[in-house]
Amino acid sequence: MTRRSVLLTLTAAFGVVLLAVCGGVFWMVRSSGAQEGDCAARIAAEEAEIHTDRRWDAQDVPGIGAYPEIHWQVDHPSFACSRAPGPTDRRYQAVVRLADADARALSAAWAWTPVAGTAPEVWPGLTAYVPDGVRWHRSVDRDAAGGPELRFDPQRSLVLFTVAQS
Repeated sequence: MTRRSVLLTLTAAFGVVLLAVCGGVFWMVRSSGAQEGDCAARIAAEEAEIHTDRRWDAQDVPGIGAYPEIHWQVDHPSFACSRAPGPTDRRYQAVVRLADADARALSAAWAWTPVAGTAPEVWPGLTAYVPDGVRWHRSVDRDAAGGPELRFDPQRSLVLFTVAQS
């Protein structure tokens, strides 16, 4: 084999390897874009869903007891489809109808004052579960004790809470 034929063979082999690498990179970029699109669609569907299962209990949200009705949603304020390592934050909001006994106990456990100014934000998917004329109350002492942000209408035995988790 001559020096020229060896050089030609090496150049051809290098070209084939280069084409394979470029094709692999193109395939990876294209498939990751599809995966991000699938992830974004899945996250959007998850955020739009109204849940009614008993995910929350009195350990998660002290004072809600054995409630008869709940509607809740999840929100991903950070980019949930990121490939970067680390926690993905989630926020949850729920509208809970309390049992009468639990509403009385919650009312007696803390000093509640009407929410001054603008009413707390209720996520659009949950507004159907908050009746007109609701009068939210808050407890400064309860808020200082920590836990989810909680608003309470003692007349309607209704609680609105928002909690963030990683």
